[in-house]
Amino acid sequence: MGRQTVLRTRVRFGETDAAGIVFYPTYFAWFDSGTHELLRGDEAHGRDAGGGPKFPLPIVECGATFLAPLQFDEEIEIVSTVASMGESSLRVEHEVRTLAGRTCARGFEQRVFVTLASGRPAKAPIPPELRARLEGSEAAAKPGA
Repeated sequence: MGRQTVLRTRVRFGETDAAGIVFYPTYFAWFDSGTHELLRGDEAHGRDAGGGPKFPLPIVECGATFLAPLQFDEEIEIVSTVASMGESSLRVEHEVRTLAGRTCARGFEQRVFVTLASGRPAKAPIPPELRARLEGSEAAAKPGA
């Protein structure tokens, strides 16, 4: 396993559905936030000099398993871990749990590093700087997702 981050937040009212539980697409937004925190590292932001993503990693596959409902204002943490890396791809696994330790969902994202120089995404090897960051084992706790 590689680098891991933990984002802490509360369920916002707009993230719930008519039944009062978290609407399932919200989990994918939380997963994306966790992945971007992994990519960001110690930098102030994850953008290049032109304002685009410094490390473009579009999703090519994702999935989730929902284990327990969450409701408005519950305190949660999103734990995101680099599970594996290939030459140009990586798999990030996520766990959403309450601060009391109840796991509510697990999910994953499979992403591929691309270059955007030609105006169209083209698969490319993960840069050494990014690979070194993602292979790290430090954990970072960040407030607010």
